[in-house]
Amino acid sequence: MLFAEVIIKNLRHRTTRTMLTVTGLAVAVTAVTTLWNIAWGYADSAKSYYSSRGVDIVVVRAGVSNRLTSSLRADLAPRLAGLPGIVGVDGSLTEMVSLGEEHLIGIPLRGLDPDGFTIAQLPISAGQTLQQNDQHVVLLGAGIAESIGKRAGQQLEIEDTTFRVAGIFQPANPFDSNSIVAPLADVQQLMGRPGIVSELQVRAAESVRSEQALNRLCRAIEELRDEQQQPLGLQAQRTHQFVDSASEAKLGRAMAWATTSIVLSLSLIGMLNTMLMSVMERTRELGILRAVGWTRSRVIRMVLGESVVISLVGAVLGSVAAWILIEMLSQWPRTSLLVPQYLSMPAVMLGFAAAIIAGVAGSFYPAFHAASVPPVESLRHE
Repeated sequence: MLFAEVIIKNLRHRTTRTMLTVTGLAVAVTAVTTLWNIAWGYADSAKSYYSSRGVDIVVVRAGVSNRLTSSLRADLAPRLAGLPGIVGVDGSLTEMVSLGEEHLIGIPLRGLDPDGFTIAQLPISAGQTLQQNDQHVVLLGAGIAESIGKRAGQQLEIEDTTFRVAGIFQPANPFDSNSIVAPLADVQQLMGRPGIVSELQVRAAESVRSEQALNRLCRAIEELRDEQQQPLGLQAQRTHQFVDSASEAKLGRAMAWATTSIVLSLSLIGMLNTMLMSVMERTRELGILRAVGWTRSRVIRMVLGESVVISLVGAVLGSVAAWILIEMLSQWPRTSLLVPQYLSMPAVMLGFAAAIIAGVAGSFYPAFHAASVPPVESLRHE
């Protein structure tokens, strides 16, 4: 009988316990894969949001922990545009709004200049884009438009104010797809923040897009002073640094790490319990194997092999469950803003790694215990 057949036979003889352990590992893999997919998906979508518009630097108020609370004077845009190496500056004001009880989390409402380069990059799929003199009109991302059942030309209530849907835009990422765009002046008025933007998006000239040149440009922006020679209090970061340091991204990674640590510990304990009970029940069988010539290393490899098979099956089932869960969450209005519509390979690989680590680590002690009992003593076991 082949060595692999022995491993499979041992697992089949304890079907119930094996399936319970596989189920536990599958649940752990589902949690790890899903949370990391959400955390990385948010960052990827945010980076895509800026890169698709050619944004090189994002400027916010220095010292704020939540970027949505950043407040900058909109009239700083011409000041930044006058710096050498900058070819475009576009301000935006982002607020989280509610569209009804069916959406328990806020919807991003972005106020943009209708003549700015950001709106010019939006791919309009229905209706028309915003015009300079438009008032109380909005553009809906395709995702949020489908969720609330709105089309171009219809009315929409935002914070007790009626807006007309001018058009629908079809972006490539959920960061855009689940947001609403309105004229900057409308959002400033709606939120009581006249003349204020939350961030300034900067486009750099081709000649200054190297890492060193962009870093120098960030320092030049942060060193700007007002008429009294006081610092303006600006924080300028390259887009990937801005996204990675956002509080939302940090919170997502922290939750993913915490969940990974918890499920790894629980999975390791579960595997340790399963394999140790299996070894204790097979003391006589293991003694016979040692008596007929099996070496200690071969016994260890058999027990470790059983744990690897359990881990791989659990990882496969957990990955499939994570894919189904992400598909469901990405279509559910309450969570579609946070969940990407795809399962990333790095998240799948991390889930597999978590299952293998928990499985192998949890079976080391049972494996060495199985190999350490003398054959004669094992044969006396009843």
